[in-house]
Amino acid sequence: MDTAFIKDILLALKAELIRFRFWCVLLFILVSGLVLLVGVMWPKNYATSALLFADETNILEPLLRGRAEVTSIDRSVQAREIIYTRGIMETVARQRGFITKDTPPEQQDRIIRAIRGGLDVRSEQNNYFRISFVSNDPDNSFETLNTIINVFIENSASKKRQESLNAFNFIDAQVQTYKRQLELAEEKLKEFNAQNVDGTEASVATRIAELRGEIEALKITIEETEARINTITTQLGNESQYQQTKGELDELRQRRQGLVNQLEQLLLVYQEGYPDVISLRAQIAELDAAIYTARASGGDIYTGRGEAVENPLYEELRRQLSVAKVDLRGQKRRMESLVHLSEQEYERAQRVAANQAQLSELTRDYNVTRDVYEEMLQRKESARLSMTLDIEGQGISYRIQEPAAFPLKPSGLRFIHFAIIGPIIGLLVPIGLLILYVMVDPHFRSARALQQQLPPGIELIGVIPHYHTPLNERLLRKDVLILFILCLLAMAAYASFASYWHVTTS
Repeated sequence: MDTAFIKDILLALKAELIRFRFWCVLLFILVSGLVLLVGVMWPKNYATSALLFADETNILEPLLRGRAEVTSIDRSVQAREIIYTRGIMETVARQRGFITKDTPPEQQDRIIRAIRGGLDVRSEQNNYFRISFVSNDPDNSFETLNTIINVFIENSASKKRQESLNAFNFIDAQVQTYKRQLELAEEKLKEFNAQNVDGTEASVATRIAELRGEIEALKITIEETEARINTITTQLGNESQYQQTKGELDELRQRRQGLVNQLEQLLLVYQEGYPDVISLRAQIAELDAAIYTARASGGDIYTGRGEAVENPLYEELRRQLSVAKVDLRGQKRRMESLVHLSEQEYERAQRVAANQAQLSELTRDYNVTRDVYEEMLQRKESARLSMTLDIEGQGISYRIQEPAAFPLKPSGLRFIHFAIIGPIIGLLVPIGLLILYVMVDPHFRSARALQQQLPPGIELIGVIPHYHTPLNERLLRKDVLILFILCLLAMAAYASFASYWHVTTS
């Protein structure tokens, strides 16, 4: 689209404006008046807003850090969901008197939807959020917004207190449960310790080591006693019960030795058949028989020479032998007792090893339950402090940073806006309609547009311009003057009515 085509369109628009001049002026006046009438009928909306701040800091927080936690409540991001709930909306409507006991449910729903429709909650940075309410009555807008804020703050505080109380009650119930479990674990551990008195593995091992040492020492003692018994028995066999018997045996031995010496002397000279040799051998044989008889009888055979006297060494050896045998029997019985005790200690060690696993399990359950119970006690104390903070209002709370201001002027489009844009819209509507008419009119209004639509080879010869006669020009000037005066009068009436209405309604 070049400048020549645009120029042709503007000329065509001028021609149509001259052609429909009366209709354009009439449409201008009607549209301006209609916009002004819309401004008169346009409802007035009075908006008021308040800025709230979710206060998370308090003087007690650094003092109680790690001991008490302030209840976490939805703040700026989720304030919209809290405020828009039916409970808050219904409470606001009842406090404002919009809903009574006799109000039907359908009307209650309409009132709640109306309040929710005029409410707007917008989050701002750093835990700030703005609550706005729009109504056609400034008093209603101001009072309703203050009621919404008060109900919201009170609901948040009540919710914090209720959540703190619920948390405390829950933890207290858990503490009581773990207390009963701890008492049950203590009772089981007490019963186990009362029923199992075998001691510990260390004491059993010590006792087994002691018994083992005693057994080894007793074995050595028994061996020593047996060796002493053998020695005493041997010595006892070499001693006679009576000293005289011993003398006779010695005399018999001495006589035999003398006969043996004589026999040896004779054998140096004579043969075995010599009578003296045979006689000596017979005497030696008789002495051997007498010695054997004396030994076999224990020295009770006497020759009749002198009295029998007891041998004190023989009696001492017999006494020592009896003592040694008694000691040996006692030591063997002690050995049997020690072996039996050792077997009992080994059985005790097995019982202690078996009980140790059960004791470890009971102890582990007790320790775990005790640790959890102590932790729950700490949490209970923290919950109690948190509940106290919320009850006294020391936790997170909502604070009104900017209170709501009474709306003195309506918000949004007001009558003055319609009065200003009325003539502008009244002027743009006829021009827009003319432009639309020129664009959709099938008549050719531009020689260049016709040339572009002709087939190739066919040229446009010329263009016949419009011709205006002097009479037409005079009539046109007269009509333009009349229309101009009419527009001035209409605008004067428009401005007078707009000023009057603005003053009376402000």
